[in-house]
Amino acid sequence: MSTFYNLLDDLPVNLPCATSDETLFSWCALYHRLSGNGIAADSYSQLFGKRVPGLKHDFPNGLANFCKRTRNALGSPESLALDRTLLGYYAPFAPTRTYQRVLEAVIGQNSGDPKHILGLLASRVGASHPLKACSMCVQRDLRELGYSRWIREHQWPSVWVCRDHAIPLRFLAKESRLKDLRYWTLPHDHVANEWQDLPALSAASISYLEKIASVSAGLAQTAFIIDDERLRLAYRIGAKCRGWIAFDGSMRLAAMNCELQLRFGHLRSIPGFSFLAEADPNGGGVLGLLTRQLPGIHHPAKHAAVIAFLFESIGDFFSAYRYAGIATEVDGGQLLVSDWREELRRLVVTEKWSISRAATSLRIPISRACRWLEAEGVAYGRRSRVSSAKRDQIAALLQEGNDYQRVADEVGVKKSLVRAFTAANPDLKSNWQKRRFEKIRDEHRIRAGDLFVAHRGVSIKALKAVPGNGLAWLERHDRDWLTANAPNLFGTK
Repeated sequence: MSTFYNLLDDLPVNLPCATSDETLFSWCALYHRLSGNGIAADSYSQLFGKRVPGLKHDFPNGLANFCKRTRNALGSPESLALDRTLLGYYAPFAPTRTYQRVLEAVIGQNSGDPKHILGLLASRVGASHPLKACSMCVQRDLRELGYSRWIREHQWPSVWVCRDHAIPLRFLAKESRLKDLRYWTLPHDHVANEWQDLPALSAASISYLEKIASVSAGLAQTAFIIDDERLRLAYRIGAKCRGWIAFDGSMRLAAMNCELQLRFGHLRSIPGFSFLAEADPNGGGVLGLLTRQLPGIHHPAKHAAVIAFLFESIGDFFSAYRYAGIATEVDGGQLLVSDWREELRRLVVTEKWSISRAATSLRIPISRACRWLEAEGVAYGRRSRVSSAKRDQIAALLQEGNDYQRVADEVGVKKSLVRAFTAANPDLKSNWQKRRFEKIRDEHRIRAGDLFVAHRGVSIKALKAVPGNGLAWLERHDRDWLTANAPNLFGTK
């Protein structure tokens, strides 16, 4: 029907709003749901101007046509590719030419396969990107928005835990993954037996996954291409700070890999993390791969894991990376600063950093930095801080157990600031975690109680197939209550 090609020609039309953290595939699935079209191919032709199914959830194509037909309602083709597809995850580690070829492929200027261009098929991480979701985010979205979303951060290969709720993500089983455009689905469209859970993980392993997820988010938000040689020097700085560089400059890879296995070894059973397996003594494993001058494009998931292993935070890594930019490596593997003065001037004058932040980044005493800036007549200041009123408001909302995003929205600040504020106040963080757990637990109990009333006498297997049932969470975290309130469930199959 030609009308499918002309529906969007007479804009403005009522396109659904896009939330800041959802993927393009998620938005298109919502559009399809609201459009009333019988099959997704019709919705695709309205949005992209052709009827040939081609929208993939990870690397879509035809973004130029999409932006033209929607009049850039969601942004330009490049911003759309970076902000709402997986390109933004891979971009910081892709050479300029590689990035340009992938961008042209998703925009529709060439027919190349982004996964082949990025070399994903040859990596130990793989090129599969199963759709993932957090069960609690799904319930929150249904409650607050009326529909669920595919959240962009959750789709990144190195992210397997929700940072808002500190629980592992679920992913669509292989037989339930989308192979064509007959169906465009949102998370809540899939029943329980279509989802697959990660192997059982300890609290420590979940904590390490949270750290890797935080690093992944920081890397994906960088606005520059990460240089391989500078990155290698940054890794050596991280290893040196942890005592893994010998006096002759050689790296103690055996000791590093032993510690890596101790802390991250249990993660190798997670899809895409097999590179964390025991290292070949002669190769050094992923640590040897990334800290030596070995050519090739290496998967961002490997970098995220190594950064989380070597550095306390993504901020510490970026400090080491900046330091590596003004350092050279000499015989013996020692790093020497070539000229910290001009870099200090640039950070304070151009980047508007506080003197303490700049000095810490360059690993020089603050007093020394102040003396040099004063001698040169360079004016410097400190970063503006959150007002005491906002700090009190943030603390009060956290004490109530609200998640980071809701606190950020209420106060009018970035979620990363709320996260940093919580991390800087251990007592507050401990109280927030306790109250957050209680709040989540109470929500699950209420839903379970309603479920038992609405489905009286139904087996546990059947109840678990009800979307948003939450019984798996209660079995894991609140089993005594579940046993007391539904004692017949555990004996019924």
